[in-house]
Amino acid sequence: MRCALPKLLGICFVSCLCVSALSRAAPQTSSPQLAPKQDSQLLNPEILQGCYALTMSPWFPEMKLGDDEALVTPPARIQLLAQKGTEGSETGGYLVRPAPGVKPSVHSDSYWVPKGRKSIKIIWTTGYSGLTMDLKTSDDEVLRGKASTFWDFNRRKQTAEVVAHRVDCGRS
Repeated sequence: MRCALPKLLGICFVSCLCVSALSRAAPQTSSPQLAPKQDSQLLNPEILQGCYALTMSPWFPEMKLGDDEALVTPPARIQLLAQKGTEGSETGGYLVRPAPGVKPSVHSDSYWVPKGRKSIKIIWTTGYSGLTMDLKTSDDEVLRGKASTFWDFNRRKQTAEVVAHRVDCGRS
């Protein structure tokens, strides 16, 4: 009986070549569970664009932040735009700006990201510290949710309840 090992190795080599050639020729597809969310699964930015008056509960736990208070204070009225950001971290979402006539915050970047069909996340950041808001939409043009602080150093996270009422952008 002859040794079958050389023949077996030859078959394996030819099989590997065939599989390699087929994988290069076959179109690449991604599995559904790995595919990114389709736009139909996310909130349409045009639906939310406009101005909102923000009302926040006190931060919890209460802490004396001193000058750092500015880092977790958004403008009192904001404008959500359906325009994608083009600079810095704003490229990750749609622009958020102070409503016309409202003093801007200290944040260098502010943007929002659709998180589902009825939810968004708004981010205000200096590049190091700031706040986020996780908000849900409702039929009465009000956004509700929770704000959270984030820091580039060891400081306890704070949270606050948020309500954002749609307002006329021309109103001061």
